Amino acid sequence: MVLTLPEFARLAINGGQTKKAGVLMTFAEQSPLLRSIPIPSIAGNSYKWTREAQLPEVAFRAINAPYAESTGTTEDIFESLKDIGGDLDVDNYYVETGGSSLRTTQELMKTKALAQKIGFTLVKGSILTAAGATGDPVSFDGIQARLGGGFASSTVSTTGRNANQIVTNNGASDAMSLAKLDETIMKVDRPTHLLMAKKMKINITTKLRNSASISTSRDEFGNIVTSYNGIPILEADINGDQAAIGFNENNDSTTSVYVLNLSEDGLHMIQSQSGISVRDLGEQDAKPVWRTRVQWLVGLVDEHPRCMARLLYVADLAAVD
Repeated sequence: MVLTLPEFARLAINGGQTKKAGVLMTFAEQSPLLRSIPIPSIAGNSYKWTREAQLPEVAFRAINAPYAESTGTTEDIFESLKDIGGDLDVDNYYVETGGSSLRTTQELMKTKALAQKIGFTLVKGSILTAAGATGDPVSFDGIQARLGGGFASSTVSTTGRNANQIVTNNGASDAMSLAKLDETIMKVDRPTHLLMAKKMKINITTKLRNSASISTSRDEFGNIVTSYNGIPILEADINGDQAAIGFNENNDSTTSVYVLNLSEDGLHMIQSQSGISVRDLGEQDAKPVWRTRVQWLVGLVDEHPRCMARLLYVADLAAVD
């Protein structure tokens, strides 16, 4: 059974790993996307899967005539685990004068920063130069890089592996068309979530405030979850002061809305079999500090060719029909 971060946290609590459970729950609380995405554990340092590239053709035939031969094509794809983490040093002076609670506070702050970084990378990460993005060779490609790029002042590419999953809004700088959003949703098999900027969610609810298409509920942390036609809306993560999705894409002031199928056979993360490692390394010899190390070997996998789609060229305006 593939678990999400809150479920891993409950297992850690049951196993008496309270510090690890705290880190996992902080990750989940800080990042809506991170707490929703499944994370299977894998053996080794990479994950291989085979994706449909093109289906074979079929046709009617005349009696006594042969069938036309046609074979579908597939592609083998690999995703390597990437190492993300951090060391936290708390000076022994503060532990002696402020007690162990001060160390716990500093660890929590470090964990929040790490969670924001991972959530941001899930959307914005890029190991290669994707449509003008500055590559990070030790990271992994995020959702935006896999759906055309278009970072900041660069232009979205509508070619490549997932080109058929990119939908253009009515105009280059128009309000989001709900008809186009529905078209984008239809491109994803078994859609589970919408991912967008917080302001974009407001633009949708402004249009549909009294409509049955919008509903609300609460998650396990008490946060209000807004759904569009039964599909929960995830707000994009913020890394420090920088939003993963804003009105600053594609060399103009537009944004994108993403439709996702977060599942074991759709869009999911991968991790090493040990999962998140939280180790208390104790007081260090080189200097009088107490060190805690958090390490996570992770990757992102878009396993199904229709597990995500992107609606682009959306302006900061209330949605329209």
